[in-house]
Amino acid sequence: MGLIESLRTAAAAFGDEPLLVSPDGQEINLATGYIPLLTNFSFEDQATKGLRKRKSDDRPEPPVYFSALELVRDHQIVLLSGPSGSGKTSFAKHLSFVLASSGLIKAHPLVRNELGIVHVEHWDAVDVVPCYFTIDRPESLKTIINSTLPGLVRSYLAERPGTQGSLLIILDTIDKAGDEDSIHLAELFTFVQAFKNVKLLLLGDSHRVKHWVLSPDVVRHDLLPLLEVQRRQAVGASTQIAPSQVTIGIGAAAATPVHFALSLQSRQRGDQAEELLDVWVDVVAPDKKNSDKMTAQAFEHLKERAIQHSQGKLFGSKELGVSPLLSNNAVQTLLAARYLVNLPLEIGIALFHQSPLETEPILHSLLVRLSAAGKSDELVERLIGGSGTNAQLGALLASDFITETSGLHEELLNQMLAILADGTIPTMQRVRTGGILSRLGDPRDLMALTNVPAGAFTLGSETHPSSQPVEKTSLGSFCIGVYPVVNRDFSIFVRETGRDWQNPDGFATTRQNAPATDLTWYDAVAYCTWLTRRWHLNGKIILDEHVRLPTEPEWERACRGDKNPTYSSKPIYPWGTKWQNDVANHEELGLNTTCSVGLFPKGRSPYGCYDMVGQVWEWCTTLWGEDMTTPSFLYPWCNDGREALDAPGSIRRVLRGGCFSSGRLKACCTYRGSLEHAGFWRGNGFRIVVAPIPSYQKSPQLSHLLLQ
Repeated sequence: MGLIESLRTAAAAFGDEPLLVSPDGQEINLATGYIPLLTNFSFEDQATKGLRKRKSDDRPEPPVYFSALELVRDHQIVLLSGPSGSGKTSFAKHLSFVLASSGLIKAHPLVRNELGIVHVEHWDAVDVVPCYFTIDRPESLKTIINSTLPGLVRSYLAERPGTQGSLLIILDTIDKAGDEDSIHLAELFTFVQAFKNVKLLLLGDSHRVKHWVLSPDVVRHDLLPLLEVQRRQAVGASTQIAPSQVTIGIGAAAATPVHFALSLQSRQRGDQAEELLDVWVDVVAPDKKNSDKMTAQAFEHLKERAIQHSQGKLFGSKELGVSPLLSNNAVQTLLAARYLVNLPLEIGIALFHQSPLETEPILHSLLVRLSAAGKSDELVERLIGGSGTNAQLGALLASDFITETSGLHEELLNQMLAILADGTIPTMQRVRTGGILSRLGDPRDLMALTNVPAGAFTLGSETHPSSQPVEKTSLGSFCIGVYPVVNRDFSIFVRETGRDWQNPDGFATTRQNAPATDLTWYDAVAYCTWLTRRWHLNGKIILDEHVRLPTEPEWERACRGDKNPTYSSKPIYPWGTKWQNDVANHEELGLNTTCSVGLFPKGRSPYGCYDMVGQVWEWCTTLWGEDMTTPSFLYPWCNDGREALDAPGSIRRVLRGGCFSSGRLKACCTYRGSLEHAGFWRGNGFRIVVAPIPSYQKSPQLSHLLLQ
């Protein structure tokens, strides 16, 4: 039997593997019990990056999500990430099983959000051959790239010349290839792209792969937790209970697939992971001697893995017996924390300091248990004390257990600010830091301005026709926002004026220091007018100054400074002409959403502005024209009416800087985007400029803009 046929045979057998255990103790296999997974990529995101026009009766539209299967169907290279227990392996094996068994995915209805919106999921595949591999160490990836894949593809093409089918390479647990294996991953992507009928699916733990910066050709998204409606349907199917009457597996913790499995077997609602685990342990190991042995084994296994990780080595999973769920890292983490409760705190602290990122989930679960018993204070204090990276990561870990009235509140705040100032810990930890700062009451001056002096600079580039010709131009001095306008400040404007705002999380506690989005050009102009009045009253600006949106040349000067590279055909970034990783919230980072401002200090512009590229497209005053693809107002920039504030709404305004879903050619200093005045999206925001009021604007003639 050839390799392809043996892989197909192995995949066809995946359907018989145990997945769940019903409340009455009946084993449910993968073929029967698999629940389709959704991703954080929505239909709205796909629709021209979600850009849409606002009508007077518009209401917020709930996101409708693509499934994991649909992303694999639609793209050549996909990386799907999720925390341990999020269903990555189950998805990969179920997809392999179905393709190996029938070669196609039959159309079937799939619920897409908690409102129950349904769209058909299908893959009209013709002879897709799945080849599933597990990566357990860096060497296994190298072997697959250097020998396995070339032979596999040669065999496939030889057996199926001119085929309409495709070969789907699935590499599960890709995180175990290690953080330093970017060279081999690049080789892998190049190899796959050489063949139109070869697809690649990577699956990895978000705890480890989210900070990987990969080729823009890799489509990367997160797996979402299970919807409550999905869980109700699954429990109903296994118990013959109407979904509306289901009480098992509908708690918050049970949204994680592995916790749902625990809930189902132990007949629990699944509100809290630690409580759920304890009940489940009583079900599968009622004898205390056996349960103690199980928790001790889990702890020793994860302890050894943390030691190996701190030494730059990788350590595989381990079967602990009793139940297939015990091989899952999320379950082992909960078991290890249960074991740690009865050990001296020094053991847990030493483990954390040895490998903080690896052991953070264990210590967090331990804190949950200690907090429930009113005994978490000492561990919290010891985690947050000190300086350096370990103290910063310890503060992040302990943040959920520190209240505003706690004596550690100020110390936590200082540690969070230190994390942002340093900008050295992994991206996902910085993103979490921003949310914590928002919750604590971010003390940074998020309305700060920086002065851009008068002078000549280069405008435009040769990277795109709309940005040509490149010219030297001059501007007077002005002040511009250090950050984009954030939710905290825009929400004050909304509350005071009663203006409609379609942002679903604009008032969320953990999102107050994120850019205000889902707003039109009219909204941005109205905010500027409102802020002008406030700052006139409190004396922050003089009466001859006003707050407004930047013109296109102002925005570009603030972004690029006086950079005039010799090779103008290269994109220009706030930091130079060489692309750098982890200096902006862009497509390759894979967040697919905004984050708190100021998380990327290395990406600041020469004038100290944060988040000018990536993060959010920023409105300018400058007109573009009515055609989305070709501007009517061409370069070189001139005073030809393109700054008219009273232009018809059908004439598009310029957007600059790109957003979280923009690649390196758009998330730069010179690319010109555009949108109608009434367009809005979760990737559009703005920053303000303070400048002298031109004489032609010292009248109320343009006040009608506030009413639009």
